[in-house]
Parts: sequence; C-alpha cells; structure tokens
Amino acid sequence: MYIMKSKTWSTVFTSSTKQFTRRPVQPCTALLPYNPLYKQPRRSFSSSLTFNASPQLELPTRQQHYYHHNHPKSLPLFDFFSKSIAKPLPSYIFTHGASGFAKHRHRYTTPDHTKKNEHYYSIQIGEDAYFRRSDAIGVADGVGGWTGVSAANAALYSRKLMHHAYMELERFDNVDDPSFYHYDDADPVSILEKSYEESMQEAKQEGIIGSCTACLAILRHEELRIANLGDCGISVIRHNDYIFRSEEQQHSFNFPYQLGTSSPDRPKDAQSFTVAVEKGDIIIMGSDGLFDNLFDKEILSIVKSQLSTRFLSIEPQKISDALAERAKYVSSCKLNVDSPFQVRAVNEGLYYQGGKADDISVIVAIVNDCEDSPDRRL
Repeated sequence: MYIMKSKTWSTVFTSSTKQFTRRPVQPCTALLPYNPLYKQPRRSFSSSLTFNASPQLELPTRQQHYYHHNHPKSLPLFDFFSKSIAKPLPSYIFTHGASGFAKHRHRYTTPDHTKKNEHYYSIQIGEDAYFRRSDAIGVADGVGGWTGVSAANAALYSRKLMHHAYMELERFDNVDDPSFYHYDDADPVSILEKSYEESMQEAKQEGIIGSCTACLAILRHEELRIANLGDCGISVIRHNDYIFRSEEQQHSFNFPYQLGTSSPDRPKDAQSFTVAVEKGDIIIMGSDGLFDNLFDKEILSIVKSQLSTRFLSIEPQKISDALAERAKYVSSCKLNVDSPFQVRAVNEGLYYQGGKADDISVIVAIVNDCEDSPDRRL
C-alpha cells in the first residue's frame, strides 16, 4: 500500500484491489511545541538569475495556539551580573590628620578649646585656616598683601570663611534641617558661596578687611567633589601614584585668585572637579606653604616612606607631620635647595633661591569604609 499526501487529502493505493481511495487528512490534535518559522525574503544575486524562496507558510497568530492549563510555567531568569541592576553605592568616610607651622609662631595642629573666645570650628595657623570632618576637609590661606593696611586682618577673614563652610556642612547632619534630605546633593561651590556671603557680612559688621584663597573637598559615596580658588592645592594618591592634582589659579605671578574685600573674584570662579575615589586613596590638601616648597615627586616620596605593607597601619597624622616638617625645612633654606616657587620665579625672570617662607597647613585624609550612616529617607 502506498500513501501520497497533500495539504488536505491523502491518496491510498492498494495493490490487491488496484483502487485509489481518497480520504481527508485529519488534523493533528497533539500539542506541539511552538517553533516560529520566519519568512525568507527574496534574495537577489549579481547574476542574471533570481532565485525565489519556496512557498511561504502563513503562521497563525499567537492567540490561535492553545495550551493546556496545567502546562508548567518556567521561572523568570535573573541576571545578577547585569549592569542594569541598581547596586548600592559605597559609603566612605575620611580618617584624617592635620599639621602646620605659622611663619612666625610655633607649631599648632589641634584646636585649644581652653582659650577664650574659641567659638570657631576652624583651626588657625598664622594666616591659614582649615577644618576637618569625616566627610569634608577645607583650607584657606589669608593673603599677606594686606600687611600694614589699617583694619586688615586676613587671618581672621580666612578663619571665618572656613568656619562658615564647616557650619554649612553641619546642616546636612541636622535632621531638623531640610538639607538633611539633600545630603547627596552637596556641592562645594555652593558651600563656598554661602560661606563667602556669611564671612563678608560679618567682616562688614566688625569693620575688618582681608581676603584669602580657599579649597574645599566633600566626600559623597565614591565621589570626591572639589572646589579650588587660588593657589591652595589638593591631590589624590592611589597605589603609590597620583590620579589627580589641582592647578593654581593666578592673575599673575604670586597674585592668586582670592575671596574678600575689594576682590573681583567670586566663588563661582573656582575650579570644580569630581574625582572617583576608592577605599585606601590618600588625599593631600594644603595651603601654598606646602606646594610652594615641595615638588609633587617629593610629596609622593614622603607619603611612600610613611606607608607600610599593611593598610590598617596607615596613619594620616604621621604623613601630615612628615610633610609639614619637610616643607618648613625647605621654607627656611636659601642655599642648596630647589623649590617650586623658585622655579616659577625664575621663569618670570626673577632671581630667587631656595624655599618660600610662609604659613604651612597640611591635611591628609584616607578614604575608608563607613560602617554606619543615618537613614535619610523621607
């Protein structure tokens, strides 16, 4: 018996009876897996012949396929390595140390709360001032050009600027302040702007004049947000090498951008940077007393000398002490010592030898994990 099939009929030939019998083909009722067939497009070749695809099959729509209600459903797949999955941001804080020398005074590294009228949250070193927090650091350098001017007090002005910057950052930790819920939006330029406004208002009320350069750095998760105006500086060291170094802002040689009385410069003129940081990164911030006396390679060498093989043994206070001591030594030498300030002076056609006598402020901060943080959800 032979069977010949078409789409709708089958022909049966029985040799014994020598008869043909036609009968309709019964549709298959068995549930088949859904295997989509794709229409093959017409394909043209460079030759004169054109080959057409075999007759196309019209596929039924998905709604025409019927599945048993008890057909097991597969579980959705979840890709844990997909980049589209939101991952929690790292939470970092600073462990820090600070050191400094006033140009005409003894070393002063920590606030002395036993002193009268010690109501500032910034630390004074000569005409420099700085503050430290677990999530931010800042330094300001009072401009010495006001020396001899009546009512001038660049040292007090720089301290006010850093004090108000600290107070503005405190608002992000006050649950009763609206800034508490905008912690991640902290912007160093905005902080500097508000601090500048408060300082100018107090200076006017107290009848003092002065100006200073400034550098602020705020840590938010894995971002180090920086605002730098003038010739203070900041650098980031990772794996014994620099990954970031700020540049000076100078109107002319030894005439930096500055905030204060009679200055046309404003906080919006500050350079703004955002640096991605990691655990273990070392932040070096200082006034120009540090960067005018030590080359970058010398700073890096001193940092390396203070590191041991174990991360937990890194002590930022020892690093800041070593940097401040070396800067102080160079600043007092005039022979057989080269300095960045000397190089710039010579490039301007000026004769200069040795380091630059100035106030020296150094802050060293290490990026570490934060074990606890407040819940800032609304």
